[in-house]
Amino acid sequence: MRRIGIIVAVLVVLSFATAVSRAAEKFPHKPIQLIVPYGAGGLTDLAARIVGEKMGKVLGTSVVIVNKAGAGTSIGAGFVAAAAPDGYTILINMTGGAVVTPMIMPNIPYKMSDLKPIGKMMSAVYLVLADASLPVNNLPELIAYAKERPGKLAYASPGVGTVNHLAMEQMNLSHQLGMQHIPFTSELQLLNALMGHHVQAGAVTVPFSLKFIQAKEVKALAVLGEKRDPLLPDIATSAEEGLPEMVASIYNVLFAPAKTPAPILGQLEDALRRALQDQELVEKLEKMQFKIDFLSSADTQVFLDKEVTKWAAVLKKSHITN
Repeated sequence: MRRIGIIVAVLVVLSFATAVSRAAEKFPHKPIQLIVPYGAGGLTDLAARIVGEKMGKVLGTSVVIVNKAGAGTSIGAGFVAAAAPDGYTILINMTGGAVVTPMIMPNIPYKMSDLKPIGKMMSAVYLVLADASLPVNNLPELIAYAKERPGKLAYASPGVGTVNHLAMEQMNLSHQLGMQHIPFTSELQLLNALMGHHVQAGAVTVPFSLKFIQAKEVKALAVLGEKRDPLLPDIATSAEEGLPEMVASIYNVLFAPAKTPAPILGQLEDALRRALQDQELVEKLEKMQFKIDFLSSADTQVFLDKEVTKWAAVLKKSHITN
């Protein structure tokens, strides 16, 4: 009887493995929903449409973009986290939504572990910008200027808990600057506040701030990356200015429900990798000032774990909640 029980158990396991394998072989046999947790027309939405179209061609199906915006991306992310783990409902998310939102919104109906990365797609670095009339030209000068005026300077962000906010708060806390945080709802509002001399500094992505820098409407103090940005070769990095801890980037990652079978996740990862090698796609994204920055599912998870550790420390010190 014991031997029969063992044989039955083995057959059950083999049957399950065969079923998963067959599901992967048949995948995909219908359109895939790519959930964008932001409104239509933004950079993430446009990137999703460009990449989704190419992935669909690789997979032999259509990738349909569905916008589910709101609540710090938790509406769209929660929808995917609760979806059937069959590869037909996937998510694109950015830095703040993927990493920060689950830490500052504890009542959302999902955890980061409910989603598994398919792969990292692309990235763009942040810059620290200053009011063009401010008599500073780099980060050390901004820090010195703020220290001479404790509590009198302010920095803007597009919202509490955004990476723009955390990057500036990291500097504010580390150097005890006492700068006031003024939250807005978009990077455009942040830039308008800088250009209107209502705030003195802020962190903004290269794609969004480039034309304002080139028009000398705002002043770029440093690139918050490990390398200078080719679009702004004269702007030093934070590391070059003696602040190597100040590194912040915006990135897009594709996710699937956590229990998606490995063979299906592998097909999605391969489709993403191949899509990002398409020259037409590369040219379109480069025009948006995005850099192709593919990482495999496993490497993306390692990357995200490091991001969580990094920003959790800033959140804890600053008592940021939402």
